[in-house]
Amino acid sequence: AVGKTIGVRNTPWPDHNRMMASRGIVAAFAVLSVMVFGGTGTAAADTGTSNGATYTVVTKSVDPGDGWTVDVGQLSGGDQAVASAFNAASVASGRTMGGMLDRDEVIRDDATFEAKPEVSFRPTAISQVLTGVYFHQGAAHPLDYVTTVVIDSRSARPITLDDLFADPQAGLNRLSEQTKLLFPGLTGEPSPMSDRPGNAPVEENFHNWIPTADGLEIHFEDYQFAHGLPVITVPWSKLTDVLAPDMQVLAR
Repeated sequence: AVGKTIGVRNTPWPDHNRMMASRGIVAAFAVLSVMVFGGTGTAAADTGTSNGATYTVVTKSVDPGDGWTVDVGQLSGGDQAVASAFNAASVASGRTMGGMLDRDEVIRDDATFEAKPEVSFRPTAISQVLTGVYFHQGAAHPLDYVTTVVIDSRSARPITLDDLFADPQAGLNRLSEQTKLLFPGLTGEPSPMSDRPGNAPVEENFHNWIPTADGLEIHFEDYQFAHGLPVITVPWSKLTDVLAPDMQVLAR
């Protein structure tokens, strides 16, 4: 799936410096500029098989309102119920990203926005990582966005963190612990990292994730720790004892 860059030229929004300051960018960038990461950990797929059904991936442009355009992945073929569930969730994910842009009150004049969906397949799940990059001409650096979708290809239902873990809070505690151990590998800081708002065991810190062959791939949001979209993968061996019984298959 290929993203598309668009120029957005509508009514100017509030002052860019005020918007940037509201996100703590000036302070965070000065102290943590070494933590600039981008991209995703899983390669995109044009076709794939899950739960015995084969799908083709295409790209669809979604207008979430207010003039934004977000490209998202769509499935054809395979199990129609699964494809429909994925497609609806993918469109909703794109609209969520459009809402993030509006939330941040980004300037629309002389700006570009690119959204790139990457769809991946596991034996019992189909996932999408949607990344977006907003850049305003003359700005020091872009703003990055990410949302994820995970659909159970057995039931045609989304998989949430509540579904993933037998005890959701125990699962969040484990993700928090593993983040403190694994994240320093990206930054070179001492391990384990200290307690921070971004690694606290709460759902909002870990809601962007997909299952991979190696483990649970977690995508952190821009400024959750610093500028960029850092990615870590928690090995399944560190999670199998907290996974829900019907989710153990993800680790195989």
